[in-house]
Amino acid sequence: MRSLVLISTTLGISSLRGQTESEVYLSSFISKDGVFEVSVPMNISRNPGYDNQPYFLSDEDLLYARTRNGQTDIARYSLAGQKTTWLSDTPGGSEYSPVKIPGKDAISSIRLDTTGLQRLYSYPLEGGQTDLVNADLKIGYHLWYNSEVLVCTVLIEDRMDLVVLNLKDNSQYTFQKSVGRSLHRIPDSDRISYTAIEEGKVLVKSLNPESGATTVLTELPSGVQDLCWVDAKHIICGQGHELKSFNTSGKGSWKSFYALEDPTSKITRLAYNGPSGVLAMVVETQD
Repeated sequence: MRSLVLISTTLGISSLRGQTESEVYLSSFISKDGVFEVSVPMNISRNPGYDNQPYFLSDEDLLYARTRNGQTDIARYSLAGQKTTWLSDTPGGSEYSPVKIPGKDAISSIRLDTTGLQRLYSYPLEGGQTDLVNADLKIGYHLWYNSEVLVCTVLIEDRMDLVVLNLKDNSQYTFQKSVGRSLHRIPDSDRISYTAIEEGKVLVKSLNPESGATTVLTELPSGVQDLCWVDAKHIICGQGHELKSFNTSGKGSWKSFYALEDPTSKITRLAYNGPSGVLAMVVETQD
C-alpha cells in the first residue's frame, strides 16, 4: 500500500464508558484468490463524534463524513500526505454519504438541513456553488450507475424503497420496498448490489438497473447492515469486532479472517480500493 505509514493510534483493549464514537481507520489489504491479509488499522479521523461513511474518491484520496462545530461536513483525506481538508462547509446543514459523480469534477452528497429538509446536492471538488440534484425525493443513500441513472434508497414513511431515477427524462421506478442502506457497484459487471429486508433477514441482491434482472446472492450475518466488494466474487463485512468474507460464486458460508484486538468494538461500514490496496473501516467504540 503506497504512502500509508502505520504510526497513529491503533485499537487496543479499553474499558467501556460514555457514548458510542465512530472513527475511520485504514489498513493495507492484500487479496489473493479469496485469501485476505490485513495490517494493523490506523486511525485517520481521531475526532470526537460522528466520523463515518468512507468513500474512495481516487487511489490517493478518501472522503468521509466528519463532525465539525456541531454539524457534519465532508472531509477529504490524502493517503500520501496524511492530511485532512474540507470539501463542504454548509452553515445550517450537514452532509453525508459522499459519492463521485461520473464525468464531472464533483461529488454528490445528502444534505440534511436544520429545518429537517433532506435533499441530494452536488459539490464541486475545487469548491464553488452547490447544485440541487433532485428536489422531489427524500434520498437516504445513493449510487451512480452512470452519469444519467441514479440508484437510491428513498425514505417512505417508516421504510426505505429502492428507486432507480433517470435524470435525463426525470423518470423513476421503484424496484423493491423495504431495503437497507448498502448500495455498491459489483466489480467487472453491469450490476449493482443492494440489501433487502425480508422476513427479518437482510439479503444481498444483485440488480441490473436497465433490465431489472434481480438475483439473491446471500444473507448477511446477524446484526450486519453493510458490506463491501473486494472483487467480482468476494464480499466482506464487519460483524462485531471481526471481518468476514463470502464467496458469491460458491455455496459456502461467511468466514472470519481478521479480528480487532478490542472485542467490544464494532466494525460497521467498509470501503476498499484495489489499486492502492487500502481498506477503510468504520469502527464504533464506547468512549
